[in-house]
Amino acid sequence: MVKRLIFIVDDEKELRKKYKKLLIKEGFKVVEASNALEVANILMREKSKLDLILLDINISEVDGRDIFDIIEEYVPGLPVIVTSVYPVSEQKLRIPKAVDYYHKLQKEESLIKKIKNALGLE
Repeated sequence: MVKRLIFIVDDEKELRKKYKKLLIKEGFKVVEASNALEVANILMREKSKLDLILLDINISEVDGRDIFDIIEEYVPGLPVIVTSVYPVSEQKLRIPKAVDYYHKLQKEESLIKKIKNALGLE
């Protein structure tokens, strides 16, 4: 089975570390970015290999909505799950075209389920 590549976009280092550990344990490969420049570089370099993006709404220097628009332009149709401390209803208002939404206080199992569902693995 080919390992799916998940792109974590979050400016909080500890959260990226936590997500990365969780995803690797579940058999995924991971790349990560903490700011808009890193996102652009990874999208240009890895866009054909990416299977899904976990996107925080609040990233230093730029709004997650702007990054979502860049993702849609570079890799149309790539599944994006928004991750935030904002209520899911607000996440949906800010980025309505994401495939799913994850409140950072939810259980990690919920995130894994959302990822597998978005990738058609469940």
